Amino acid sequence: MSRFGLRRTFLNLAVLIGTVLLYAAVLEGALRVIFARSLDFSMEMWKYAAQLKRPVGDPQLSFAHVPNRSAFLMGVQVSINSQGLRDHEYSHAKPSDVFRILMLGDSTALGWGVPLEQTVAKILERELNRTGAPGYRRVEVLNAGVGNYGTVQEVAHYRTYGRAFHPDLVILEYFINDAEPVPRERTASLLGRSYLVSFAVSKMDSLLQFSGLRPRWDQYYAGLYRDDPPALRAAQEALRELAGLTRRDGAKLLVALLPELHQINGGYRFAREHQKIKDVLAAVHTPAIELIEGLRGHGPESALWVTPDDPHPNGAANALIAAQIAPWILENVPGRVR
Repeated sequence: MSRFGLRRTFLNLAVLIGTVLLYAAVLEGALRVIFARSLDFSMEMWKYAAQLKRPVGDPQLSFAHVPNRSAFLMGVQVSINSQGLRDHEYSHAKPSDVFRILMLGDSTALGWGVPLEQTVAKILERELNRTGAPGYRRVEVLNAGVGNYGTVQEVAHYRTYGRAFHPDLVILEYFINDAEPVPRERTASLLGRSYLVSFAVSKMDSLLQFSGLRPRWDQYYAGLYRDDPPALRAAQEALRELAGLTRRDGAKLLVALLPELHQINGGYRFAREHQKIKDVLAAVHTPAIELIEGLRGHGPESALWVTPDDPHPNGAANALIAAQIAPWILENVPGRVR
């Protein structure tokens, strides 16, 4: 090839690359506008991870909230306080006339898709203060939920951050996917912060599920408990650890098992999986309550979802959850809360 031909080839290649980059930049900008305030679950979860999470050194924790940061996600404002909680500010020192509850969990406890005041923690706090807790001036319920956490991470979060608040009661809200392995979180690269890349990945994931190359959600959840996998054993061991930690800290522990909300009005497909968790808790004398009964019979299951495509509990579902936990607290926690 002549020098002129070679130069022309390089020029054409440069034009092609420039054109691709230009189109990519235009698409990136368009997607940032389109998804600035969206209800697309996959994109909103990615935005949550990119904007409100940071990696941490503890491999059992992997990531935590970025303090003092806020983002508009799934139609609501999500603000993280200086202590890494989606909540108001609280002193680590607990006044003697305050009964303090710490809620651990994943995005369901965090309050995905609902305002702070419609989270289980804040509804429960209002209800307990409305009915009154004799012997205490007020009740505080701290929201320590972090999206995408599993049980191992929730217990590590209590060990690392939560116990510093000296709770009288710890409530762990257990969800079916809490037996997942702890993911490895890395600081997002430039491509990892791209709306275009995230959109393409989410659509590819949807295509793989639609084509059957990836398991459906129900198959995936059931698989987490099949053949006693290492991640399930780690979650069970974490529950045993939490029972021991809270006992040493002088706190009570309650585990509330939240059902997967796709199918609760009939037979519940994950009853056996829940039983595996309840067996572990019974062995360490930790009470557990099934929340499914209080969630059944309130119309179609989707009436309890954040959106028709996102089965996270909405504000109505969270109120039904809190309504089941509050009586247990007043009936079962010894001391002045009666």
